[in-house]
Amino acid sequence: MSRASSNRSDRPPISSRLQRALSAVVAADASVPSGELLAWLGQPLDLHSASELARVLAAAPPPATQEHRNTVGACEDCEEALLTVRGGLLRDIARSFAAAEGALIPLPRLDAPSVLDGPDAAERLRRFHAAWQREMELRIHALRRDLRSCLQQQAPGLGALAALDEALEQQVLRAGESVLVSLPALLVPRWETLVADTADAAASELLVSELRELLLAELEQRLQPALGLVEACVVYGNKD
Repeated sequence: MSRASSNRSDRPPISSRLQRALSAVVAADASVPSGELLAWLGQPLDLHSASELARVLAAAPPPATQEHRNTVGACEDCEEALLTVRGGLLRDIARSFAAAEGALIPLPRLDAPSVLDGPDAAERLRRFHAAWQREMELRIHALRRDLRSCLQQQAPGLGALAALDEALEQQVLRAGESVLVSLPALLVPRWETLVADTADAAASELLVSELRELLLAELEQRLQPALGLVEACVVYGNKD
């Protein structure tokens, strides 16, 4: 795993929703320069030293335990599982920002806390963001595990794809999680600036808008591997 140096001129263009969300946020006093972080997100995979991936790619495809005629039904199950997890996360995030009663992770108050309230607003926002990151990771990790289990029971090619996805998760994509986990701490200076004047409704609205978009962009980014598995299954199931 490597990150692009901050002085490279051949960085890929900002294209993902997460990159766009981060490029709009000023991460002042960040320990990792925002340009370097954006470049890393643009090219997160360095496969040159991933010997485990080479081993998986070279391995013989596992035998299928189902006939091809059952693949279409399995793909429909995979699609439904993906949509269920995505819909559940979107619904729960929306409830957080709508201050709905019984929200899974309530959005913290943005006004200045009293001595009895504990951490200041920026720290409470960091914890809110981090809690949502953990929730997304847990649900999507379980989803990918279920998708791989489903694919492994289908055609050999889909079983090989499931094995490759598991290797990618263990050897490469897990390292990328540490970059996402660092985001809340990097954004604390930004949040401190926006909550400094509690009477500024526009600043509070901007903060909430940026945080919502960032969480939705992270969700989209985290779901991409699962979406790839489902799309591969659909393409295979639609073959003649």
